[in-house]
Amino acid sequence: MLLGHTRDARWPAPAAALEQAREFLVACRDRHVLVAPRTDVDGLTSGVLMLRALQSLGARPTARLPGKGEDIHHPAFLERLAASSVEALVVLAMGTRADPLLPGVPTLIVGPPASDDAPPGARVLTAHGHEPVASTSLLTYVLTSSFVVPGPLEWLAVLGTVAALGADAPMPFLKDALRRAKRTAITESVALLNAARRSSRFAAPLAMQVLLRAGGAADIAEGRVPGVDALRDCRLEVQREVARCARTPPRFAGHQALLLFSSEARVHSLVAMRWVQRLPEHTLIAANTGYLPGRVDFVIRGRAQMELPEPLRGLVPAAPGDAFARAIRGSLPPGEFLRLMDALGFRGLSSRDVERRGVAPG
Repeated sequence: MLLGHTRDARWPAPAAALEQAREFLVACRDRHVLVAPRTDVDGLTSGVLMLRALQSLGARPTARLPGKGEDIHHPAFLERLAASSVEALVVLAMGTRADPLLPGVPTLIVGPPASDDAPPGARVLTAHGHEPVASTSLLTYVLTSSFVVPGPLEWLAVLGTVAALGADAPMPFLKDALRRAKRTAITESVALLNAARRSSRFAAPLAMQVLLRAGGAADIAEGRVPGVDALRDCRLEVQREVARCARTPPRFAGHQALLLFSSEARVHSLVAMRWVQRLPEHTLIAANTGYLPGRVDFVIRGRAQMELPEPLRGLVPAAPGDAFARAIRGSLPPGEFLRLMDALGFRGLSSRDVERRGVAPG
């Protein structure tokens, strides 16, 4: 059986919701459709699957990727979308909130939003609440399989699912699909494609071009399509930056540890993953002052069942006292970040500590 193709009318989303989303796509025939995916592997593979389906339906789809530090609600990204002669919009893996996107443009949002908030007039297809919760790429694969020959595209859903949920995720038929796609090729491809987004050059558009050129994960892992050499360069850069920034000595405030460094690469989550193994009893904050101008981008990690400190609870949609097990990400202006750290007990930090610097770790 193909990955995720079951006879369960409630999975990966209710049958009625899937049918409504398919009706939206059918109505896109002969229209110029912008496909806007998140730039991680799950989002990019969803984007390729959606482009293939819209092409088969006779639409005229174009991919538009958010830039470094952007999402679907970022004003600069919305301005670029609005500048196109767009007749429909499909948003993938970027969640939802109530703010409008492109008023008057029919919009379909596919992904994992966990709230009822949605832009006015947008149609939303979500796997949230339907266990096991599917990745956006798997949800997109099931949604679009009516419009394409699904077998040759299964590897894209495998790639996105493994990147988002891991190779042992409890998705129906993942084990067999992973074998067909070649597990080693999948894991190597995930590493290369992830590095594109994390690199200081922000090579997510190149990663999507590589996915569009490839006929399978082995084409990427073995470098059989143009662009893979550049992805390998991205991976080397990210590895070097992680090693450099992970040498940053931590600052402590009770059971909290702060790693403060500067890198133009998106390495704060990887640095946090390294240190959380060394300091398992601490809530770890890895803060990068160099990723975006005028911002401090940070990730917070801790063990499962660890309670969030009070000043951090307003940063996440969780009730006070809820435990957290996965990374929490944020981005603040330097002044706000310094006030947050002071509230957490990290005394004596100054504006110099959050300056955007060159190669020296914090």
